[in-house]
Amino acid sequence: MQEIYALSIGHYATRSLMARAAEGEGVDPDQLSFLGCLQIIRTRLGECPAEPAQRRRWLGALLLELGEGRTDPRRDRINPRVVRIKTSKFKKKRQEHRGIKPLEKAFAEVIVPLPIPQATAG
Repeated sequence: MQEIYALSIGHYATRSLMARAAEGEGVDPDQLSFLGCLQIIRTRLGECPAEPAQRRRWLGALLLELGEGRTDPRRDRINPRVVRIKTSKFKKKRQEHRGIKPLEKAFAEVIVPLPIPQATAG
């Protein structure tokens, strides 16, 4: 449960920073790459200063960098995304095509237990 909460908080924080960066750039937040922003945040988080005045400057620079990570405009699809099934001119391979003969003997008839050698006292 703690991991789920931590991932949820991390997702919310990333999306919140993305929304602030998009607002500053005057673009839609959907135009920013989530994975790109996440990578930038991971990289820059270690540089976050402890002093509030320096932290404001750092946050401003972070938001500017996040705003630059835009994705290409998406085009509307006229056809749904599906996987095309490749047809073949050959028949499907069935059991009779595999060339494996059926078993003639039962398992118990084929397996011969070997005697276990006794340890000799030397």
